[in-house]
Amino acid sequence: MSDAGGRVPKRPSLFRQITVRLAIFAVIFALVDVGIVVFTYLSQPQTLAQELLDLEVSRLDPDDVRQRTNRANPSAGLRWSYELVEPLGADADRAADDPASRLIDWTKREQIPGGYRITGLRSVEHEGEATWIRLEFEGRGLSPFSEVIGREIVQHVALPLVPLSILLLVFNALAVRSVLKPLFEAEQQALDMDPGKPDQRLSVSAAPREITTLVDALNGAFERLDKSVATLRDFTGFAAHEMRTPLSIMLLTAGKLPAGETRQQLIEDIRSMSRLVGQLLELAQAEALILADPPVVNLAEIGKAVFSALEEVASARGQSLKFTDLGNSDALAHPEAVYRIYRNLIDNAIAHAPSDKPIEVTAGPGPTISVQDFGPGIPLPDRTRIFEKFWQGGTRGDGGAGLGLGIVKRLADALGAEVTLDCPATGGATFSVTFRAKVGN
Repeated sequence: MSDAGGRVPKRPSLFRQITVRLAIFAVIFALVDVGIVVFTYLSQPQTLAQELLDLEVSRLDPDDVRQRTNRANPSAGLRWSYELVEPLGADADRAADDPASRLIDWTKREQIPGGYRITGLRSVEHEGEATWIRLEFEGRGLSPFSEVIGREIVQHVALPLVPLSILLLVFNALAVRSVLKPLFEAEQQALDMDPGKPDQRLSVSAAPREITTLVDALNGAFERLDKSVATLRDFTGFAAHEMRTPLSIMLLTAGKLPAGETRQQLIEDIRSMSRLVGQLLELAQAEALILADPPVVNLAEIGKAVFSALEEVASARGQSLKFTDLGNSDALAHPEAVYRIYRNLIDNAIAHAPSDKPIEVTAGPGPTISVQDFGPGIPLPDRTRIFEKFWQGGTRGDGGAGLGLGIVKRLADALGAEVTLDCPATGGATFSVTFRAKVGN
């Protein structure tokens, strides 16, 4: 679907869509993991209490505890109290051998009015010896545990999951790109297809079944389309060929009619129809033409042959032709195709040029031919469409069908030649065709 400006919006590539979906999946997985961690801790308040005391004691220095026995935040309803505990009492040597006198880590959580109290005992290594600290915390709500939960998420979710997710994304990106590589190749082949070579097909190697199935389906569609076009082209050529003989008989019969305006008009109509039929036949032949490995031809020699064949036709229309050989006109082209290009360009000039100046046909210098007339020229808006088949612009009613220049363009494309148009301000039009030069020229 195109936008308001007629442009087709650029959709994201399949590679990008898959990568984005993998990234979204990784984020969702991480969020689920975070939710599991939070739910687990909230359902185990005793574990939360132990982690809170462990976090607090990791920040304490026994020397500070001797000078400070509590820390409070009244506005938040939080209070910490600390106390150093002597583990062995007065007779240390005797108690050291008594397991019952040894201290151990413990944590107790209990509800109090307005909140809860957490009490516990922890050992801290200080100056090479174990120092025991009794901690007591009073608070309310879950905010005191936010740092505990955050540290747990970082240590057990973010640190292992982030690198794993990155590796997974990189691996999937490489895997997806590798899998889609045959599809990219098929896309480039489709873009590089030459309309002048209908036998071209897509081909991919070592592709997944889904991609080979798609390529085979496209090739099948191309094959059916080529058959349809060939059938239409054959019908057009056959019909045009079959009409030439009746038209020739009609022209001979019209010539036997009594002289007069009616006879002359009838002859002109039959000639216009014969020209149309001839162009249809020539267009069908040009569409079917595959010009591979063209030989070296001399454009001037072919031009002289066309000049001789059309000089009488131009004279019958009150026109005159002038041929100039500028030399060095060898080119890589097929003589029959060059002949048709000459003939259609000259025929087009005869149809539109005035009779007071000759139509100038030139070969060379180099692999170039040109046909110049001194008619009204071609309006600027029409110049981009004059090579379209059946397009006549402002020339409707002159007996043409808009095929001549379309045939020229089709033959030039098949030969790898370039057609240009020059319309000077003084009027007239010059069509030039530049062919491929022979090697070493």
